[in-house]
Amino acid sequence: MNNSRPAIPLSVWYDGDCPVCRQEVAFYRKVDRKGRIAWIDIVDLADSELPQDKSRSDLLGRFHAREGQGPWLIGVDAFAATWDRLPLFNRLAFVFRTPGLRQVAEAAYRGFLRWQRGNRARREAEARAPG
Repeated sequence: MNNSRPAIPLSVWYDGDCPVCRQEVAFYRKVDRKGRIAWIDIVDLADSELPQDKSRSDLLGRFHAREGQGPWLIGVDAFAATWDRLPLFNRLAFVFRTPGLRQVAEAAYRGFLRWQRGNRARREAEARAPG
């Protein structure tokens, strides 16, 4: 008899306007054949569809994930939870939890965030520019 509970699906919020994020999520969707992750494009959400305790700015500011109504997982903790559910990646999720490696992953992620914010600002400026 199997006493294990079914896993609560993980919801992952991502920036659908970010080209890197879109490519990464597209790849993860292919790998996630069992549908363990619900991918939510923040950009496509109406304000009324945003989680009650998070603003669009919060969600776009850092990578967010959540199991059911559990606590928010943010940044490298969200990556660890995501990778835990993906075949092959689940063997590498320890990187986000191992002291030293976790700090390196966090520093790399913060560098990506700086690039992403600059890239988003550039795309928004181009969209506003007269054509």
